[in-house]
Amino acid sequence: MSKEVIVKTIAAVAARLGCALALSLTACTPREQTSQDQGPAPVDTSVEIPGDTSATAPMDTLAVPDTGVATPPITPPPSTAPDTPPAGAQPSSNQGATGQQGQLSQLEYEGWRQYSVNCSRCHGQDVLPNPVAANLLVSVAPGGPMASESSFTKVVSEGRPERGMPAFKSIMSPDQIRAVYTYVKGRAEKRIPPGRPASPTG
Repeated sequence: MSKEVIVKTIAAVAARLGCALALSLTACTPREQTSQDQGPAPVDTSVEIPGDTSATAPMDTLAVPDTGVATPPITPPPSTAPDTPPAGAQPSSNQGATGQQGQLSQLEYEGWRQYSVNCSRCHGQDVLPNPVAANLLVSVAPGGPMASESSFTKVVSEGRPERGMPAFKSIMSPDQIRAVYTYVKGRAEKRIPPGRPASPTG
């Protein structure tokens, strides 16, 4: 390449750079404001919807309304019900083929009534486990600490103040406590299914 060609190339590059520099300086130089420059700059409030080339939608129509209600967490159902009989167990004699509660004895029914009024708040509806108090399905089951009627009656009558359980001897009669024991024992032995039983009187 000759000297002349090199000099011309350098001159052309310098001319272009000089032009670009001049343009950038001009763009940065403040100019006199006109009436069109008054007021705030316009804001583009539209957004294109992907896949829709026909129109644009204003931003405020795409906003999700805030209802102020939190979405509840999704909890998976338990793998087994807490009072499910073991596999292969025969259905309770108190439960019909349709799954409805069968007849209880008068004493068991009265025990269910007394339990529902006096005990279920702490020990769980239908004697289903409740973290607030002792699990009576375990306590009254064979081998449990209150498996005998006498130990159950003593605890219910005298209470357990150190554990927050009041005495019920001034609230329930001995016959009512016995009825509760009979009902809870039937639940612990899975002879009585959970749920509201049918009244023995009809």
